[in-house]
This record gives sequence, C-alpha cells and structure tokens, in this order.
Amino acid sequence: ARVWDVASGDEVLCLRGHTSVVNSASFSLDDELIATGSSDSTVRLWNAQTGAELRTLKGHKCDVMSVRFSPASTRLASASFDKTIRLW
Repeated sequence: ARVWDVASGDEVLCLRGHTSVVNSASFSLDDELIATGSSDSTVRLWNAQTGAELRTLKGHKCDVMSVRFSPASTRLASASFDKTIRLW
C-alpha cells in the first residue's frame, strides 16, 4: 500500500507486507496508526509516521474488504468475504 500527499502528489509512505491486493485502509483518529485489509486475508497495523509494520492480525479465511477504527481508535473492525466481522 502507498500513502500519498494530496497537496503535492508525492508518495509519503510505502507500506510493504501484504502478499495480495490491499482493499481497504483507515487512519486512526489521532493519525498515529494506519490499518489495512487485504485479499491475503490479513489485517495489518502500521505506524502512520514511519510506515513500520506493527502487527499482523490473522483470523479471516477470505479477502478482507473493509477496516475501520472505532471513534476512540481503541478498537478495529474488519469485514471479510468469509461473512464475518472481527473486532480487534
């Protein structure tokens, strides 16, 4: 996944780790974390400043199509084609 600066058009971060297409990304409310969901069935958490991978969340059996932080950024929800929603 790549993060771009909208104003300049420059690439800010390249998030390497997923082994398939990234279908969804979400910033935490405090802009400290980025969550990504992929067709590799994983959710990954990244440091939004450095791009460092912090954690890989496994549990879905199919493509992860959506990731969203809770309003307080204390929980993360992911939805998958395996017909489940997981709360992390």
